[in-house]
Amino acid sequence: PNAPQPPSQVRLDAWLWGIRMYRTRSAATAACRAGHVRLNGQPAKAAQPVKPGDTIRLRQPGRERVLEVTGLLA
Repeated sequence: PNAPQPPSQVRLDAWLWGIRMYRTRSAATAACRAGHVRLNGQPAKAAQPVKPGDTIRLRQPGRERVLEVTGLLA
């Protein structure tokens, strides 16, 4: 039987919500719009695709997080 293939890329806002960095996907989208998220050193838009190996920087109240994408969520 054919097993479903994992996605090769996922939207940034969906990935951030999926790993629970934000409580809702719309909160992740708002953070991208506000300039609090950078993808590989560049300001990120919510719909940008992420793939394994990408680096994401998040500014949250009182901290900055640096994440490396090691896997994608369907």
